[in-house]
Amino acid sequence: MNTIDDNELMSFLKQNQKDAEGILIDPKDLVFEENVKMNCFYCGKYNNNWRCPPNLPDIDYQKMIGEFDRGLFVILKYDINENVDYSDIRSESSITLHKLLLSLEKWMWRHHRSTVISFIGGSCKLCKGGCGKERCNNAYMSRSPLEAAGVQVVKSVRKYGVKLSFPADKELTRIGLLLWQDEEG
Repeated sequence: MNTIDDNELMSFLKQNQKDAEGILIDPKDLVFEENVKMNCFYCGKYNNNWRCPPNLPDIDYQKMIGEFDRGLFVILKYDINENVDYSDIRSESSITLHKLLLSLEKWMWRHHRSTVISFIGGSCKLCKGGCGKERCNNAYMSRSPLEAAGVQVVKSVRKYGVKLSFPADKELTRIGLLLWQDEEG
Protein backbone atom coordinates (compact mmCIF):
# COMPACT_ATOMS: atom_id res chain seq x y z
CA MET A 1 0.00 0.00 0.00
CA ASN A 2 1.28 3.45 -0.90
CA THR A 3 0.97 5.47 2.32
CA ILE A 4 1.49 9.16 2.78
CA ASP A 5 4.82 10.16 4.32
CA ASP A 6 3.82 12.16 7.40
CA ASN A 7 7.07 14.16 7.46
CA GLU A 8 6.65 15.11 3.81
CA LEU A 9 3.06 16.22 4.45
CA MET A 10 4.05 18.33 7.48
CA SER A 11 6.93 19.85 5.54
CA PHE A 12 4.55 20.86 2.76
CA LEU A 13 2.17 22.37 5.33
CA LYS A 14 4.98 24.48 6.85
CA GLN A 15 6.25 25.56 3.41
CA ASN A 16 2.81 26.94 2.64
CA GLN A 17 2.07 28.50 6.04
CA LYS A 18 5.02 28.60 8.44
CA ASP A 19 2.84 29.33 11.49
CA ALA A 20 0.40 26.48 10.80
CA GLU A 21 0.17 23.58 13.17
CA GLY A 22 -0.74 20.15 11.86
CA ILE A 23 -2.04 17.29 13.98
CA LEU A 24 -2.54 13.88 12.42
CA ILE A 25 -5.74 12.23 13.61
CA ASP A 26 -7.94 9.20 13.26
CA PRO A 27 -11.24 10.48 11.78
CA LYS A 28 -13.12 8.05 14.02
CA ASP A 29 -11.98 10.17 17.01
CA LEU A 30 -14.10 13.12 15.92
CA VAL A 31 -17.00 14.00 18.20
CA PHE A 32 -20.35 14.49 16.46
CA GLU A 33 -23.22 16.29 18.14
CA GLU A 34 -26.53 17.41 16.70
CA ASN A 35 -26.53 20.55 18.88
CA VAL A 36 -23.54 21.90 16.96
CA LYS A 37 -25.60 22.07 13.77
CA MET A 38 -28.18 24.16 15.60
CA ASN A 39 -25.57 26.92 15.97
CA CYS A 40 -25.58 27.15 12.17
CA PHE A 41 -29.27 28.02 12.28
CA TYR A 42 -28.47 31.14 14.32
CA CYS A 43 -25.61 32.24 12.05
CA GLY A 44 -26.13 35.02 9.50
CA LYS A 45 -24.81 32.71 6.78
CA TYR A 46 -27.67 30.24 7.31
CA ASN A 47 -29.46 29.82 3.96
CA ASN A 48 -27.22 32.58 2.53
CA ASN A 49 -24.16 30.47 1.74
CA TRP A 50 -24.13 27.52 -0.65
CA ARG A 51 -21.75 25.54 1.58
CA CYS A 52 -23.66 26.08 4.82
CA PRO A 53 -26.97 24.66 6.06
CA PRO A 54 -29.58 24.14 4.84
CA ASN A 55 -27.80 23.99 1.46
CA LEU A 56 -25.70 20.92 2.24
CA PRO A 57 -26.30 17.49 0.73
CA ASP A 58 -28.30 15.05 2.81
CA ILE A 59 -25.41 12.85 3.91
CA ASP A 60 -24.74 10.99 7.13
CA TYR A 61 -21.58 13.00 7.80
CA GLN A 62 -20.44 10.88 10.73
CA LYS A 63 -20.59 7.76 8.56
CA MET A 64 -18.99 9.49 5.56
CA ILE A 65 -16.13 10.96 7.59
CA GLY A 66 -15.62 7.59 9.29
CA GLU A 67 -14.89 6.09 5.85
CA PHE A 68 -11.62 8.04 5.69
CA ASP A 69 -8.47 6.41 7.02
CA ARG A 70 -6.57 9.48 8.16
CA GLY A 71 -7.01 13.13 8.92
CA LEU A 72 -5.05 16.27 9.63
CA PHE A 73 -6.24 19.10 11.80
CA VAL A 74 -4.81 22.31 10.41
CA ILE A 75 -4.61 25.02 13.04
CA LEU A 76 -3.87 28.72 12.59
CA LYS A 77 -3.63 31.16 15.51
CA TYR A 78 -3.98 34.93 15.40
CA ASP A 79 -3.27 37.40 18.17
CA ILE A 80 -6.10 39.76 18.95
CA ASN A 81 -5.39 43.18 20.38
CA GLU A 82 -6.98 46.61 20.43
CA ASN A 83 -5.07 47.66 17.29
CA VAL A 84 -6.69 45.00 15.10
CA ASP A 85 -10.19 44.90 13.63
CA TYR A 86 -11.68 41.59 14.81
CA SER A 87 -13.99 41.22 11.79
CA ASP A 88 -11.02 41.67 9.44
CA ILE A 89 -9.05 38.97 11.29
CA ARG A 90 -12.04 36.60 11.18
CA SER A 91 -12.45 37.06 7.43
CA GLU A 92 -8.75 36.98 6.52
CA SER A 93 -8.06 33.97 8.74
CA SER A 94 -10.94 32.03 7.17
CA ILE A 95 -9.63 32.70 3.67
CA THR A 96 -6.03 31.84 4.64
CA LEU A 97 -7.09 28.52 6.18
CA HIS A 98 -9.38 27.75 3.24
CA LYS A 99 -6.64 28.29 0.65
CA LEU A 100 -4.16 26.30 2.73
CA LEU A 101 -6.56 23.35 2.86
CA LEU A 102 -7.07 23.54 -0.91
CA SER A 103 -3.31 23.43 -1.45
CA LEU A 104 -3.11 20.37 0.83
CA GLU A 105 -5.86 18.68 -1.21
CA LYS A 106 -3.84 19.28 -4.40
CA TRP A 107 -0.74 17.88 -2.71
CA MET A 108 -2.71 14.75 -1.83
CA TRP A 109 -3.98 14.37 -5.40
CA ARG A 110 -0.38 14.59 -6.64
CA HIS A 111 0.38 11.81 -4.14
CA HIS A 112 -2.26 9.52 -5.64
CA ARG A 113 -5.15 10.22 -3.28
CA SER A 114 -8.38 10.48 -5.26
CA THR A 115 -10.53 10.49 -2.13
CA VAL A 116 -9.45 13.59 -0.25
CA ILE A 117 -11.69 16.28 1.17
CA SER A 118 -11.37 19.21 3.51
CA PHE A 119 -13.62 21.12 5.86
CA ILE A 120 -12.93 24.74 6.69
CA GLY A 121 -13.19 26.70 9.93
CA GLY A 122 -16.11 29.10 9.65
CA SER A 123 -18.20 29.80 6.59
CA CYS A 124 -16.79 30.02 3.07
CA LYS A 125 -15.69 33.58 2.27
CA LEU A 126 -14.07 33.10 -1.14
CA CYS A 127 -16.48 35.42 -2.95
CA LYS A 128 -15.87 39.04 -1.96
CA GLY A 129 -19.38 40.04 -3.00
CA GLY A 130 -21.05 37.06 -1.33
CA CYS A 131 -22.49 33.87 -2.76
CA GLY A 132 -24.10 33.66 -6.18
CA LYS A 133 -27.87 33.98 -6.26
CA GLU A 134 -28.57 30.75 -8.20
CA ARG A 135 -25.53 28.63 -7.34
CA CYS A 136 -22.03 28.67 -5.87
CA ASN A 137 -19.61 30.87 -7.82
CA ASN A 138 -16.63 28.68 -6.86
CA ALA A 139 -18.08 25.18 -6.85
CA TYR A 140 -14.66 23.50 -7.21
CA MET A 141 -12.96 25.56 -4.50
CA SER A 142 -15.62 26.23 -1.89
CA ARG A 143 -15.78 24.02 1.19
CA SER A 144 -18.15 23.55 4.12
CA PRO A 145 -17.36 24.25 7.76
CA LEU A 146 -16.67 21.36 10.12
CA GLU A 147 -19.53 22.46 12.36
CA ALA A 148 -22.02 22.20 9.49
CA ALA A 149 -21.21 18.48 9.35
CA GLY A 150 -22.01 18.18 13.06
CA VAL A 151 -18.41 17.98 14.28
CA GLN A 152 -18.03 19.31 17.81
CA VAL A 153 -14.66 20.92 17.13
CA VAL A 154 -13.82 21.94 20.71
CA LYS A 155 -14.25 18.39 22.05
CA SER A 156 -12.60 16.82 18.99
CA VAL A 157 -9.38 18.84 19.17
CA ARG A 158 -9.25 18.46 22.96
CA LYS A 159 -8.63 14.73 22.36
CA TYR A 160 -5.37 15.81 20.70
CA GLY A 161 -4.28 18.25 23.40
CA VAL A 162 -5.62 21.47 21.88
CA LYS A 163 -7.57 23.69 24.26
CA LEU A 164 -9.77 26.43 22.92
CA SER A 165 -11.02 29.23 25.12
CA PHE A 166 -14.03 31.45 24.71
CA PRO A 167 -14.55 34.22 24.12
CA ALA A 168 -11.67 34.67 21.69
CA ASP A 169 -10.47 37.95 23.16
CA LYS A 170 -6.70 37.41 23.07
CA GLU A 171 -6.26 34.79 20.37
CA LEU A 172 -8.40 33.59 17.48
CA THR A 173 -7.84 29.96 16.53
CA ARG A 174 -8.97 28.68 13.13
CA ILE A 175 -9.24 24.92 12.70
CA GLY A 176 -9.79 23.04 9.47
CA LEU A 177 -9.65 19.35 8.64
CA LEU A 178 -8.14 17.41 5.76
CA LEU A 179 -9.30 13.80 5.28
CA TRP A 180 -7.98 11.07 2.99
CA GLN A 181 -7.98 7.35 2.39
CA ASP A 182 -4.78 5.32 2.25
CA GLU A 183 -5.19 3.70 -1.13
CA GLU A 184 -2.83 2.24 -3.63
CA GLY A 185 -1.58 4.73 -6.16
